[in-house]
Amino acid sequence: MKIRSIPLFFLLLLNSCTTLDICDDYSQSELVARFKTIEEGVVNDTIISGVTMFGIRDGRPDSLIYDSVSLSRVVLPLDSHHDYSRFILDINEQTDTLRINHTTEFYMISYTCGFAAMFTIENFHYSKTMIDTIERINSVIDAELEQNEEHLWIYF
Repeated sequence: MKIRSIPLFFLLLLNSCTTLDICDDYSQSELVARFKTIEEGVVNDTIISGVTMFGIRDGRPDSLIYDSVSLSRVVLPLDSHHDYSRFILDINEQTDTLRINHTTEFYMISYTCGFAAMFTIENFHYSKTMIDTIERINSVIDAELEQNEEHLWIYF
C-alpha cells in the first residue's frame, strides 16, 4: 500500500510546483538612444568608435555601461529611485554629460513575475562638447514595448 502511494505523492508534488504564469526573461525598461549625424541636410545613422559610458547615481559608485566600443546606439538603464537619470558619455577623451528627467510608474506584471517600471521622459539636459542636439522620438519607456524601439536620437 505504501509503495503505491509514493508515485502519487511525487506526482502531486510535481504538479503543485508548476505555474501557469511564465515570466518574460526581459522585464527591464531601458532607454534606447540612436546616434545620428546631419550632412547637407540629410539625417544619417552613424557608428561612433571608442564609446565609453557611465551611469551616475547619488551615493553610489559610477557604473560602467560601455567600455571603448563602436556603437550606433546605446541602451541605458534608468534610475527608478529618482526622478532623473544621469550619464557620462566619453568618446576619445571628449566628455558629455546627459541628464534625463523622467517620471516613474510601477505596475504589476503578475503575482509570480512581480513589478516593472514604466518611465516617461519629461525633458533632458546635456553638455555640448560633442553632442549637437537630442531629439525625443518616444517619451514612454516600458518593458512591454518593442525592444528595438528608439526613444532618443543623439546628433553629433
